[in-house]
This record gives sequence, structure tokens and C-alpha cells, in this order.
Amino acid sequence: MRYFIALAALVLVLLLWFAPADSQIRLITLSKSDLGWTVTYQLDEPVTHLEFVRSPNQSRAERWQPLTDNIQIGWQNGSEVILSKNGQPFSEAAFVLDASYTPLPKDYAPFSPFSDGGMLIHTARFFACADQCAAAHHEWPMAVNLTTNDYLLVDGQLRLGFHEWLDRDSGRAIYIGSQPPETFAALVAIIDPVLPQSLQHDMVTELPMMMSYYTKQLGALTQTPTLFASYSDYEGGYFGHQGGVLPNQVFMHWYGEQALQNLDEKNTLWFFAHEIAHLFQGAGLKYSSSDEAWIHEGAAELMSYLYTDTKLNQSNQLVQEAVRKAQQECIASWPASEPFINVGRVNFRAHYSCGLVANADLHAQLQANGVRAGIFALWETYSRLVKDGAAANSETYFAAFEELTGYSSMSLRQLIDRPVSASIAP
Repeated sequence: MRYFIALAALVLVLLLWFAPADSQIRLITLSKSDLGWTVTYQLDEPVTHLEFVRSPNQSRAERWQPLTDNIQIGWQNGSEVILSKNGQPFSEAAFVLDASYTPLPKDYAPFSPFSDGGMLIHTARFFACADQCAAAHHEWPMAVNLTTNDYLLVDGQLRLGFHEWLDRDSGRAIYIGSQPPETFAALVAIIDPVLPQSLQHDMVTELPMMMSYYTKQLGALTQTPTLFASYSDYEGGYFGHQGGVLPNQVFMHWYGEQALQNLDEKNTLWFFAHEIAHLFQGAGLKYSSSDEAWIHEGAAELMSYLYTDTKLNQSNQLVQEAVRKAQQECIASWPASEPFINVGRVNFRAHYSCGLVANADLHAQLQANGVRAGIFALWETYSRLVKDGAAANSETYFAAFEELTGYSSMSLRQLIDRPVSASIAP
């Protein structure tokens, strides 16, 4: 009997030891009513401040208006925080939200509106912790409360009224609106009806072909992904587009009228192919670090150019042109004496340009050594190593290259400085 009691006690200790750290937030509730959007934080214990997990800038202070007395949003130690004005602890904090589209540096927009009033929301924008967030914090209880005629689409399920779930890690995209999802070959989609018919046609016809291409190269996905494509006006004459990927989700947003007027086949294909490539990057992307984003962003850049080059019958010219341009951009942004980690933190775009050049060279070397799948074989090997417990970093990436070729890779800087290889093939 004592043995079983001791064993039970040991199991309990282990469960507590390995349990995710508690953010001390009982529930984060997003609400939509006819009056607009709000978010409410309910806490297990009173605190004097909450720290947000993701703070790419200080825009919450302008876009979130407190509904709760005695709280404000401030900036401490490089993060946005919810503060008590007079130092007295609070157990609830509520805000009215500006739900218009705003691009964020190195992060997804919190709200991507649809033209008919629907909304795509990135839940990680709302993750916070009592006092200070640490690496061990990776779960948050979330809820949506709807008093409108909209429905919630979360994890592929349609919900009405109030719904609660446990969110985690990088969050997810949730849709709130009235437009029903459509099922196409290999994916489920909600496509804004205001997008040009030519663009909608490209999505319906081209995306399934991309899915087939990447499935052949990297293997099938375990779940059917959902595509969200939306458009919103944007003040000040600015325009552009943003794409992103979360587990089993890909989203694309165009903002400003000129974004839809400047569409062309090559750039649209590349945009689609880049985002779809991320869907297939598996463990190598899931556990990646923003400081070494050149690995997954550069690989997605190369994969997308390889697909687009093949689709448009460019006979390798599109890939060569893209790599040469990226090499010039990379070298201009990266002083030889500066560690790349510092360059990438200041100029995140360097992960794309430098990453494309490095991955293109690795791809060419692999093919020269008889690994015809090139970058795709490298990514499969890298993802396997990460899934087996290796860190998702450049050391593991270069180890995957060595496993395939039998010799060590050059450093990132050496790969960047080499002449663009003429052997890059689609």
C-alpha cells in the first residue's frame, strides 16, 4: 500500500513539474456586439500589471481604450503592459478595441476585416501574463461571446453565442462573420467576395495545384487546411498585402485600393506559393526562432520561386533573377563585421533576402551531389531532426545538409558571398 501511495505522490509531483506555467489569467474573452468589439481579462488573483506576450510596437496604447477604472496601457522593458494607475491591484481589465486593419512589424495583424463586416482575428495578440511572461507560458484560456447574428469558426468548427477553448503557443486565426466556408480540392476557404474575380479564380484553381506540388515534394498534410482571403480599405493612401500561416491555416489580406489594381500573375503566384510552402514546413517551422527566420523564410522564398518558375515556363530565369536581386539586397543590409542575428533584429526583411540566397546555394550543392530534390530533401531531413528533438536552428539545418551530402556546409556568410550558382534548377 505504501508503495502505491509513494508512486501516486511521485506521479503527482511529475505532473506538477512538467505542467505548463500558469499565466494567472482565468479567461480572456473577446466580445462582439452591435456597439463594437471588446476584450476582457479575468484573473485568478489581483495583480498590479499584466505583460503581453507579443509587443512588436506600442500600438495597443492608441487602439485599446480602457473600460475598467484605474488601468492603462504602458511600456516596460520592451513590452506593452496593462498597469494599475495608482498601484492598487486589479482582478479584471476590459478594453474597447479598434478593429480596423493595421500592419504590425514582424507580426500578424490582430484584425483582418472582410468587406461584408466579417473579421479574421489572430488570438495571440491577446495573450498576456501576470507580472512577466516567460518561455514556460504557452497556454491561455480564451473565449468569444457573440450577441450579433455572426458565427465563430475555430478549429474548423462553427459556433454560435459563447464558446471557450484553451489556446496556446503562436495562437490561431479565428473567423467571426456570416459568410459560409466553401470546400475546394484540398482546402476549405472563406474568400472575400469583393476581391477581383480574376484573383478569386486564381485561388480556386491555382492553390489546389500548389497543394499537389508541395504534397509531391514534402508529403501530405495531416489535416485539411483553411484559407482566409480578405480585403479592407486603408486610410492615408497606403496599400499592400500580408500573408501568414498558423497550423493548418493560411491567410492573405489586401489593403488599400491600389493593392488590387497592381496585381500581376507572377507576383500573385509567388505570394500564394510562399504562404502555401509554409503549410508544409512542419516541425521545422513550428519550433523555429525569429532570430533564425532566414531558414524557413528563405526556404519558402526558394520553394515559391521554383514553383512559379515551373508554372510560367521561365526555364530557370525567374529563380536566377530573384536570387541575384536578393544577394544584392542582403549584402547591402549586412555589414561583414556584424553578426547576422543583429542585422535580422533591426531589418527583418534580411531573413528573406539572405535566406533565399543561402537556401538557393544549398539547393544547388545538393543537386550537384546527386540529391535531385534539393531544398525539399533538405527540409524533410531538417524537420525530421527537429521532430526527433534537435533544436530548430542553423546548427541543425547545416547538420541536415551534412547528413545528405557527407560534408559540412559553409557558414551563412560564406553562402551569401558566393557567386549565384547557375545550377539552380526548378
